[in-house]
Amino acid sequence: GPLYPTSGTVSSAVDDGSSPPITLLRPFFYFGRTYNSIYVNHNGHLTFTGPLRDFTSQRFPQRIRDIIAPFWTDLDNRGNGQIYYKQYTSGSVLQQATQDINQYFPGLNFNANWVFVATWFEVAYYPTSGTRTTVQAVLISGGHYSFVLMNYGIIASTTLRIQAGYDTIDSTHYYVLPGSFTSAASGSNSNFRLGSNVNEPGRWAFRTDHGSTGCTFNGKTAGYRRQLLLQPLCYITL
Repeated sequence: GPLYPTSGTVSSAVDDGSSPPITLLRPFFYFGRTYNSIYVNHNGHLTFTGPLRDFTSQRFPQRIRDIIAPFWTDLDNRGNGQIYYKQYTSGSVLQQATQDINQYFPGLNFNANWVFVATWFEVAYYPTSGTRTTVQAVLISGGHYSFVLMNYGIIASTTLRIQAGYDTIDSTHYYVLPGSFTSAASGSNSNFRLGSNVNEPGRWAFRTDHGSTGCTFNGKTAGYRRQLLLQPLCYITL
């Protein structure tokens, strides 16, 4: 399946909680900014400058913060499930990341030297304890390149609204996974789990170091903006 290893430090069982600030073993480049710490927020997202406890998901683009949100909704890890995070600077996970990125983004001759994996493992929705949803955010860097993978395991059905994707402080760069804020976000037919932008169901990959999300036009770096048809549409960053 699409998941990276689901192990590491366990975040405390607190509804709408967050990890403490996690010092990164390598700096992470995110659309023109460099971060040295990160927060794993229990409601399905990562932030850099402080924890985010909002349980009501917001539609991107927000133009508020740098955020990586594989599954922003009202999750609760008190009843069942664990939220894990772990950094890797050697070993098989780096080999896997190197292989994956070179497959999805050929021509970079990429070599991963750092991987950060956050896993919301079999976590329940609030207040329906007993549901089990597994999603992952994987941050990968090497040299001056950085990437984010969003990996999806089983996603329990819910009527809660779910935002998946990423956003930036000024929303110059953002991406919304097709199905966000619709019934296609959750359940056995979740588009997050069945869909992909790299031809691997349940896996979504993005380049995050300088604005390219795998889409160029006339030699200029381009990003994705959502169309009503839910197809990624290239647009130019001027």
